[in-house]
Amino acid sequence: MSIEQQSNKQGDESTNLQISIPEGRQPQHQVAYQSMGTGKNLVLVHGWGVNSAIWQLAAEQLSQHYCVHLVDLPGFGKEPEISDYSLANIADLILKKLPDNAIWCGWSLGGLIATYVARHHPERVEKLIQVCAAIKFVEQGQWLGVKKAVFERFKTGVITQPEKTLNRFLSLQAMGSVTVKNDIAIIKGLLAEQPQPKQNALIAGLDLLSNVDLRESFSQLTMPCLSLFGRLDSLVPIANMPELIKLYPANQQVIFEHSSHAPFISESVHFQRVVIDFIEG
Repeated sequence: MSIEQQSNKQGDESTNLQISIPEGRQPQHQVAYQSMGTGKNLVLVHGWGVNSAIWQLAAEQLSQHYCVHLVDLPGFGKEPEISDYSLANIADLILKKLPDNAIWCGWSLGGLIATYVARHHPERVEKLIQVCAAIKFVEQGQWLGVKKAVFERFKTGVITQPEKTLNRFLSLQAMGSVTVKNDIAIIKGLLAEQPQPKQNALIAGLDLLSNVDLRESFSQLTMPCLSLFGRLDSLVPIANMPELIKLYPANQQVIFEHSSHAPFISESVHFQRVVIDFIEG
């Protein structure tokens, strides 16, 4: 099933954002910026349409080993909008809140931002982890990805039917995973009672996903880099993995066999182990 088919199907099946997280998995904190734990600094950067609360369950586990830093991107969560929604400006803003040196882990759009920081502020990034984060999301030639028209349709939906569009996109994160229903419930439960993203930030974020190409930047990285993929992910094809190796031969890669776009939800225990092994390796 293609991303477009999944998106259309989920438009009819998506549930309300007020779904609760399964019992015993309620997040303990929901703030715009927070740090938890002690040890090496680990920054977690969220993706489009959500905020730092999406990381809460993973952060609570990883904070048993590291000092985990969660930050909301501009226009998401409790962060105000900005007029210049460029990677450079976003990076400058969030770097002001974060430690001087850390392992950076970015999911989806957050992976683009973390990769940009790693390229342009390498002194701030000890290691880089990309979670289902294409360095170019849109297909072009031999590079596989999402059709540009898909992002344009999401932009139209954000303007005309914002709540329905966000529900559809959130559900899409887990579509195809073995535990799809539970994953969707967890994702939406983590975001229940959270502030809605600002419309301008949603549109600007889609423009980044649609237009940014960090392939050259990726080839110029100097720190260890781990790229994580979901085998069932329709947004970030695993078929591009060999191209990443060509661009940056030191790139390490792991496929989560039972996951779609959110392995830290679908295979949380495995995700934590992979991250810890990379950080400690």
